[in-house]
Amino acid sequence: MITSIAWKNVWRNKSRSLVVIIAVTLGTVAGVFVAGMLNGWVAQRINDVIFTELGHVKIQNPDYLVNEQASHYIANISELEQYLKHSKDVVAYAKRSKIMAMASTARGNSGIMLKGIDIENEKNVSGVYKQLLPGSGSYFEENSRLPLVLISSKTAEQLRLKNYRISNHTTDSLSMLNVPQETISKLTPIKDERFITRKKFESAIKGLWSDSEIRSYGPHLMNTAAYFQPNAKITFSFTKANGQIGYLTCRVSGVFKTSNNLFDQTSAFVNHTDLINAAGLQPDQFHEISVILNPSVKDIDPFIKSSSNQFKNLSFLSWKVLAPDAGLMADFIQVYYYLIMGIIFFALAFGIINTMLMAILERVKELGMLMAIGMKRKQVFSMIMLETIFLTLCGSMVGMVLGGLLIKITEHTGLNFSSVAEGFESVGWAATVYPAIDLSFFFGIIILVVIVAVLSSIIPARKALKLKPIEALRTE
Repeated sequence: MITSIAWKNVWRNKSRSLVVIIAVTLGTVAGVFVAGMLNGWVAQRINDVIFTELGHVKIQNPDYLVNEQASHYIANISELEQYLKHSKDVVAYAKRSKIMAMASTARGNSGIMLKGIDIENEKNVSGVYKQLLPGSGSYFEENSRLPLVLISSKTAEQLRLKNYRISNHTTDSLSMLNVPQETISKLTPIKDERFITRKKFESAIKGLWSDSEIRSYGPHLMNTAAYFQPNAKITFSFTKANGQIGYLTCRVSGVFKTSNNLFDQTSAFVNHTDLINAAGLQPDQFHEISVILNPSVKDIDPFIKSSSNQFKNLSFLSWKVLAPDAGLMADFIQVYYYLIMGIIFFALAFGIINTMLMAILERVKELGMLMAIGMKRKQVFSMIMLETIFLTLCGSMVGMVLGGLLIKITEHTGLNFSSVAEGFESVGWAATVYPAIDLSFFFGIIILVVIVAVLSSIIPARKALKLKPIEALRTE
């Protein structure tokens, strides 16, 4: 009976109840969608860390972690390989030789970690080969007299290999984007002119376009005007295993771009054979092994512990240790979800309390009559608490449905933050996010809503319980 009365009381003043329900709905939609975005970003970051940058586990010589010298390679690697091949937890692994080098061209230079890889086997642990920029080349597929190297877009900029030019392709692309012809014609004075740096190209554009035009069409223009010098050559200088200075001149095979600028600007890939010949290393001398574990392995620590016990002279580090930012987010993502929703519902609680207090003040005489005819204070408290729960649940349930639908729509299309891509990518976050959320999150929201509703009902319920039946019946 109390439940039925409480439900009917919610709808006695429909307009007031609807205002609260709409407020809770909008707050829930915002919270669910923000949680979905955060979850999507974290999932992408973790995926990039594991399947592009590091792998689940990285194996190295402990001395190499202290001093990245070519002589600090993994000893007895054949025994380690046999262990990895027969481990049921290991899906794939790739060996790499690494040397810190100075990359130089006629126009620029940059410090970089030169990684010698098994070209085909590397595909099993790293998705860099999938992230080549269109028109930048290929993944070591060309025949060349010189060794081939795979560099990042960031490195190409630093070495002045990434240039900018407004061509017919650029203007046609702007037209397809429905950019006004007047805006496109402003670019005529610099058409077919070559700019060797992004900064110089941006300065030229600022002199021709207004701020609003740059904000609207600038990112697309930068992408379509950029091109990489064909058949570019890079000379790498480094310290060889014997302590002498070595050189390796390569031709750029392709240019990749990931969502992590730091990884991009410090990584370049060459064939392992080409690197060891130049660096004075032996064919079986590698500096790290990147390991991908079976998806069924939920906890990496047991694998690391057992491997470390068997190979005490090697260092086994998980991706959470090597990328602590991503590891922290992975461990505390659930806390962030409910922290966001908690803040939203905390703010909404004041509106719910105010609404319920108004409902109590309007029904003073009615509540006095109910208590006079025998309704216990415990029943009055339960009725008000249920009214608050029903009011809050109505809004939150609708909000969860709408928020879930919004996430489902953007899950495949993604949300593009290209205007601030450089800021996101500087800390390893993708500029395009694909929101996603687990169903368990919604069950947690329901529990949170009930808790907030119960707490919000305490003040109005205490107000009702303080009423004296005789005085309440005299209220007009």
